[in-house]
Amino acid sequence: MCGDLMKNFYSVKLLFESVVSLNLSPEKIFEERIILVQAENSDDISNLVYSKFPPDTYSNSEGGFTTIQLVEILDVFELVDDIEESLNFKEVYSRHLIFEQDVTAKEAIGLYSLDK
Repeated sequence: MCGDLMKNFYSVKLLFESVVSLNLSPEKIFEERIILVQAENSDDISNLVYSKFPPDTYSNSEGGFTTIQLVEILDVFELVDDIEESLNFKEVYSRHLIFEQDVTAKEAIGLYSLDK
């Protein structure tokens, strides 16, 4: 039996930060990224992800350096669909937004910047 058959697929939401030296601009750039990771259990995700994404530094156009670094694993979601058959329309990420009061869909979108 192949070792991958015992592994589950997880959707992992990551936050990356761009750190710029000699930064001539006041902007700050973050990237939210969702990837698929195959692991035996969710406890393995952190080590797998941080080893896959070490800080990456390169020369930038301002004469300095830019480092892209993983700053946080925001969420881990176990995929329950069988993705061995096809990836078409398979759910990659999902979260429930629970409010203490009644809100409209438009209010939820604004509060969580879901349209960005």
